[in-house]
Amino acid sequence: MLFALRDESGNITALTDRNIPGATAVDAADPEVLSFLSLDASAMASATDFLEDSDLSTIRILEDLVDTLVDRQVIRFTDLPPPAQRKLLSRKVARTLNSDEDDRFESVEEDKLFLHDEDQLF
Repeated sequence: MLFALRDESGNITALTDRNIPGATAVDAADPEVLSFLSLDASAMASATDFLEDSDLSTIRILEDLVDTLVDRQVIRFTDLPPPAQRKLLSRKVARTLNSDEDDRFESVEEDKLFLHDEDQLF
């Protein structure tokens, strides 16, 4: 269940999953809620479709979060399970290959740049 806070004009100013003072219950599919979240209700068939569409951007956010935690020495990259390390490293290489600014891998075969499940890290 979602709860909305509204301004004097009745427009949604915040959404929360808790019933805090001044909040009213709203349906997640309500056009006002979708508008607040900048979602096009006519283009979204279901919540599942939305989740699938947002997976790629969410994955990038999580990759950036891991990078930040490692950079700030909150965690070590090697603290992550080996499959996660392989996946993150492969995605980082793929993003580098996809970058217009970095042409340094042009002479290397792409398949050799990616880590596969059977590859060893160390």
